[in-house]
This record gives sequence, C-alpha cells and structure tokens, in this order.
Amino acid sequence: MKIRESAVSGTFYPASKRELEIMLKTFIVPGVAQPEVIGCYLPHAGYVYSGAVTGAAISRLPPKDTYIVMGPSHTGAGEPFSLMPEGKWQTPLGEIEIDAVLSNLILKNTRYLKPDEKAHLQEHAVEVQLPFIQYLQPKAK
Repeated sequence: MKIRESAVSGTFYPASKRELEIMLKTFIVPGVAQPEVIGCYLPHAGYVYSGAVTGAAISRLPPKDTYIVMGPSHTGAGEPFSLMPEGKWQTPLGEIEIDAVLSNLILKNTRYLKPDEKAHLQEHAVEVQLPFIQYLQPKAK
C-alpha cells in the first residue's frame, strides 16, 4: 500500500504527536452548532498563521466518515489537476486512509483529474488539513 509521508510536519505543524494534539485542542471549538453543509474552504498555511481559523471552521462541520479535501498546487509538480487514488497519508497522528472506491469513481467521471502521487509529495495544502480531521474523526477517510 502506498504511503504518502508527511512533507511539512515540524515546519507547518508540530512533528510530535503529543505537541500536535495539544495544539489542535487549542484550535477546536467544542459545543458549537454544526449545520449541515456540503463544503468549506479552509486555510492551509502553517498552524501558527491559520490554525485558529481552521479549527474554528472545522469545529462547525458535522462529523463524516469520508471527507474530500482539495488544495492548490504550490510546487507545480506533477499533473495540474490530480489526486492520489489509493493508499494512506501519514501525519504525526498516524495514517489516514484514502477512500479508493470514491477516488476511482471521481476519476472515472471526470476528464480533468489525473491520478498522480508525485503532485502531492511535497505539497502542503492537503496535508495540513488532515491532522484536524484525524483529531476530530480518527477513523475518517
């Protein structure tokens, strides 16, 4: 199984599981209303810059089993519109599995997206969202 290792832990957010959990806890807003939504745009900078805003926003999303996380390409590597169709992404909180069935269904129904793991290897935009999801929904894909 392909594992996409963290590219920015230790720079954009803590590399230590304990430190990351402590930081995420300060960003999450417990007990807020969670209206049903179909999408949310979250910032993707280092946590010292965007963690509070991301935490406040994601705290308001109802928990889901699967999330679709999209982000821009800052590196220009790989395909311009891509997804990693299977495997896992690793963060200090552990691994989060890609929903391969959903990914391949998306690929099958678009002519724009291409399967490409290389585009994601050094890209931070999606990676920095994953610890928030893992913290709130440890079994989510």
